[in-house]
This record gives sequence, C-alpha cells and structure tokens, in this order.
Amino acid sequence: MSRIDRRTFLASSAMVAAASALPIGSISAQESMRTRAIPGTDEHLPVIGLGAPAPFNDWPPEGKELPIALINAMMEHGGRLMDTRPFFRPDPPIVGQLLQELNLQNELFLTTKIPVHGKEEGKAHLERAVANLGKDPVDLVMVHNFRDMHWHWPTIKEFKEAGKSRYIGVSLGRPGDSPYNNYATFHALESFMKKENPDFIMVPYSIHHPETAERILPLAADIGTAVIIIEAFKTHDDGGLFGLVAGKELPEWAAEFDCESWAQYSLKYITSHPAITAVVTETSKVKHVIDNMRGGYGRLPDEPMRKKMEEHLLSL
Repeated sequence: MSRIDRRTFLASSAMVAAASALPIGSISAQESMRTRAIPGTDEHLPVIGLGAPAPFNDWPPEGKELPIALINAMMEHGGRLMDTRPFFRPDPPIVGQLLQELNLQNELFLTTKIPVHGKEEGKAHLERAVANLGKDPVDLVMVHNFRDMHWHWPTIKEFKEAGKSRYIGVSLGRPGDSPYNNYATFHALESFMKKENPDFIMVPYSIHHPETAERILPLAADIGTAVIIIEAFKTHDDGGLFGLVAGKELPEWAAEFDCESWAQYSLKYITSHPAITAVVTETSKVKHVIDNMRGGYGRLPDEPMRKKMEEHLLSL
C-alpha cells in the first residue's frame, strides 16, 4: 500500500465498509469462503473470484477509489482469484499498475491471456501482459478463445517450461467471439482437452446454458483439468439473469442452502458442481462484489435441490 496515498486507500475502505453493512444472515457463522483444490495439486482456490470490469481497464473519472474498493471487497470477503482483461487499447489495463502500487500481486491468483493473432505478436503480447501484472511466475496463462492455437499453445507451453507461468490453459467465450465458440457442441475444446490435458479451462456455464455440464465438465473431471466458469448470469438469447428476476422474490426454500440473492442462487448452483474449481464475475459495484463473494459461504444445494433450482428459474 506504500505507493497508494492514504486518503485514496481510506476512501476505498469506507466504500467497502458501507457496502458490507448489508444483512448477512446465517452465513456469518462460517469463517472463510469455501475453496476447491486445483486437480493434481495441494493448492486450493476460493470458489468465487473477480473478473475484469471496466474500472480495471482505464482510470475511472473519479480516480482510484473505486477499483481499489472492488479489490478490497473481494479480498475482505475471502476472494483471491482475479481474471484480468487481455486486451490492450493500446496500453495494458490499469489493474496491473494498481496491484503493484498496492503490493498485492503476490497475494492473489492472477490470470492473463493471449488474445492476438500471430506467433511473434502473441509472444510480445504475453511478455508485456505479464510484466504489467508484476508477478513472476504469473499464476495462469491462457490462449483466449482458441485464437491461433497452432502458434500460441506451444508458446505458453514453453512459457511454463521456462518457469514463467505456474499453470496454462485455454478460454472459450460466448458465441460470436470465435469460430469455436458454440454452446451446442464444444467439439474443438473436447478434442483439445483429450490431446493436451491443459491445467485449466475457462468456459461459460449457467442454468440457462447447461451444455458445459453435459459435455465438458465430465471430461475435465476425468482428466484432472481445473475449471473456471464465466458468464454465470447469462440467460436465453444472451440476456441477463437480473432482468429476468427483477421484482421477483427468491423462493423460500433458497434458505435451505443459505442463499440471500439471485446472484448467489446462480453462483451456488454452479459451484455445487464438483468438477468446477471457481467462478469469476464482473461488476463495477462494491455491493455486488460482496454479494457475489458471499455466494461462496454457507451450504450448497444437493443434486435434488439443483434440479429444483433449474425448474424454478427456467419457469420464470
């Protein structure tokens, strides 16, 4: 924290404190967020992490208080995983600079990706992205959306072999981002996983998009690949969960698995799948970070309850 002025830090801490005043219910008795082991290792990750919202890309007009508050909220409520945005426009996202100013980069599990075309372009991008995060070795490097896999997968394998990354893998975003992104098939991802056995994959999954559980999660469990979930709040036609449930109360039986919000409804459903290591979510609001983090506390639904959750949400 030495390179962040005290006024900025205290202002961000006050934002977290105000948001933390929300009622927390029965989960307060649990001391820490649930964790999951990275397959084949003794390392555990908290099941809820933070994605790359807009305040982590460029400095917000209000300054550093908001992005610092988002990080503080995650960490104070048990989070440690941060998925960082891979794109430069033209400079790297400011989150790397911010983490180094806060001296937090070595306390967090950080991801980065190669999102560009071309072998040499990919190598240059990766070196610059990792330097921006200031962590050596970086925790996880992925090829973003299967882009130029014939170039980039050998690059990140060499990166790991050189001791510059602890884990490697691939991400697969929503339809339209890549010719391989198709919720209905995942053929390219399945073939790749069987051949290369990556350390991690990052894939979309929600109640409205169950194909990941049908095709990819059983394979990941079989071969020992860690799974980070994105797009936890997506619904039909790429819509959002919160528009669907606006004005609707949680069912009373949600209390049976310590669920306090619709965000937690989705996150607890996802993290109750045993093949999933963690979920990352994006939000620019401190209170939503805290709400999401609380989804990692308390009881989880069992299989009959998961079916009940599916039926209820799909009926809305």
